[in-house]
Amino acid sequence: MAAEWKPSPVIKIYEALGAVADGRVEVDGDTARVASSDTAKTYDVRHDPAAGSITANDNGSYWQGYLGYPGIAYLMVRGVLAYDSGLAAELVGVPWKELATRYRNDWAKVEKHVRDDLAERGVDLGRFDAGLAEISSRLEELALTKLSPRLRPPK
Repeated sequence: MAAEWKPSPVIKIYEALGAVADGRVEVDGDTARVASSDTAKTYDVRHDPAAGSITANDNGSYWQGYLGYPGIAYLMVRGVLAYDSGLAAELVGVPWKELATRYRNDWAKVEKHVRDDLAERGVDLGRFDAGLAEISSRLEELALTKLSPRLRPPK
């Protein structure tokens, strides 16, 4: 029996939406390559739809046990995970890597920064949060398991 993924932190859903909006997800059948926001790294995603299993080699997926943004973005692009494209459009061009570095990987601060930016641009945060919650619950309903073998993250 393959292990299930831990619930993904909501910030990883923001990042996945940003990756989709930025066109950084290159799908090839049941695999994908997902470029980081600064395009310095590329993550590999592999999916076995019949087994309901997926793996990705980002740090969150590899070290933390939750499906990270590359895997989530792949599921969105493939239509396995429904999402509101309007939410994705609000996250075009967010420099995730730069923000993670600036806030020393304190994801609560990164999320606050992004939310402040969205609010300044007049985005309805209530609608935004409802959309994120919906994606999060759909992701959990998929009950995906970890696909072996796992690939180490890129250096």
